[in-house]
Amino acid sequence: MDDKILITKEDGTEVEMTILLTFDSEDTGRNYVLYYDENDESGEVFPFYFDENDHSLHELETEEEWAMA
Repeated sequence: MDDKILITKEDGTEVEMTILLTFDSEDTGRNYVLYYDENDESGEVFPFYFDENDHSLHELETEEEWAMA
């Protein structure tokens, strides 16, 4: 697995992020990715679920997903 992901910000700039973890959930039937910016000293981790068909990222929707991530 490649440990980098290219994210396009709202302003159109692209940022290379490092994948911390990917996992599947039987409870939700979704695939998740957690990534962070190595250049950001805050250490913030960004959790999303992704669609394997079109590789699009989506924000977590429920409190249960946030707790799991």
